[in-house]
Amino acid sequence: MTVDPDLQDRVLLLVEDDPDMAVLQQRMLQKNGYRVIHASSGEEAVRLAIEHQELDLILMDIDLGPGMRGTDAAQAILESRDVPVTFLSSHTDRATVEKTQGITSYGYILKTSGEAVILASIRMSFRLFESRMNEKEKARQIWTKALQFD
Repeated sequence: MTVDPDLQDRVLLLVEDDPDMAVLQQRMLQKNGYRVIHASSGEEAVRLAIEHQELDLILMDIDLGPGMRGTDAAQAILESRDVPVTFLSSHTDRATVEKTQGITSYGYILKTSGEAVILASIRMSFRLFESRMNEKEKARQIWTKALQFD
């Protein structure tokens, strides 16, 4: 197995309420060079996202059982920090997918997609987020230069 050096030591918050699924996903992610923090509820995800500023990406399950849904947890996290959130779900119905569309998200991955697709989707989420951050920085620089000429 070859681990992509660009991904080495990236920290992911895996939000998954099913203990067996969480173990499988965590092992797969760690095998591929990621450091993984696990949350089993939406409330725990919000707390951990605030506590762990080193997080590089959040993999958010949508249906987290009783309590806060994944979509609500994602919105709460994004109110306090800018971090890419990628939804990881077993649901393919239109209503569930549409719940994620109003949230700044970097993808929607089916849990049954398989390791190669999940890893490619994570890499794409990182690239999209980095591109968005670069665009924000360019806009900030343009705005700063414009203010200097006033």
